[in-house]
Amino acid sequence: MSIAFVLNEAAIIPLNSECSVQIIIYPYKNQEVRDLAWSCFSPNLVNIRHCDAARADTGLCQPELSSPRQQWLRALDRDPCRLQHYLQQKPTRRLGLYFERLWSFFLQEDPETELLAHNLPVQQSGKTLGEFDCLYFCRRRNRFVHLELAVKFYLCAPGPAPSRDWQAWIGPDCRDRMDLKLSQMLTRQIRLGDTPAGEQALGALGIVKPLKEIALKGYLFRHPTDGETPPPDYNPGKPINNWLRPDDLVAGIHSGTASRYRCLHRSEWLSPARTTEDSWSSKQLVDILAEAFQREQYPPLVAKLDANNREQARFFVVPPSWPWVD
Repeated sequence: MSIAFVLNEAAIIPLNSECSVQIIIYPYKNQEVRDLAWSCFSPNLVNIRHCDAARADTGLCQPELSSPRQQWLRALDRDPCRLQHYLQQKPTRRLGLYFERLWSFFLQEDPETELLAHNLPVQQSGKTLGEFDCLYFCRRRNRFVHLELAVKFYLCAPGPAPSRDWQAWIGPDCRDRMDLKLSQMLTRQIRLGDTPAGEQALGALGIVKPLKEIALKGYLFRHPTDGETPPPDYNPGKPINNWLRPDDLVAGIHSGTASRYRCLHRSEWLSPARTTEDSWSSKQLVDILAEAFQREQYPPLVAKLDANNREQARFFVVPPSWPWVD
């Protein structure tokens, strides 16, 4: 696959040369509703059962997008005031906290679940050991559930670690690594209820031995020249996107593409974007990013847009010095 073609069909790297996975388009006009649907019903990044650090009592949280839930989302899209009011009660610029708030709204509203607590701290001897992201009761299974949440964006970095090893997958700011996050979620966060202090906090709510679930959502990105397979516990239901360098974009200009692009605000990183803001041609994108990289080195997330300004694909553009070591 040539770099010029990658810019033309920017987002999805095919897992083989014969097929490509297209981005899932959520039909909701309201961004908060679109983010809600993506957060709760998009595929997880990994198959927990295949992770070395996972135990048999830990499973994935993957609610079914049933017909009643689709009707609920459509009604919410027509009148999102209830969701917007809930989010405005605790406004945040942090994407992870926004993601957690969307989940707590779903668990509070869904007829099959009862939200009992979220972001519940656990303390011992005046020290905070951690917090339960969500504790809820599942009416369908007639069980209490401890749910841990995370939303992550990982790029496969060039280097000695192969892409089939999660150690090679890092955050755009190079401060986070997929293998470390998985280990943290599976060996510490989801085991909080097994500690004496955690058991005491659960008991205060009348919860005994809850089911353990993890929802790890996000996007994966790799360079188009990286032809290696992802780790064995990667979920093939998630498309793998591209990250590009500025030189790759310059090469893409000569492909003659008429596509339009826009850098996404961090608040737009969850669901596929639908924007009314100005978009740019390939050449404009190259010029804008060249100027931006003179001011800061953080990789922007770029959306490729269709004629209706809806996201068709997304890719990171990293500065020439990426990845860097602190």
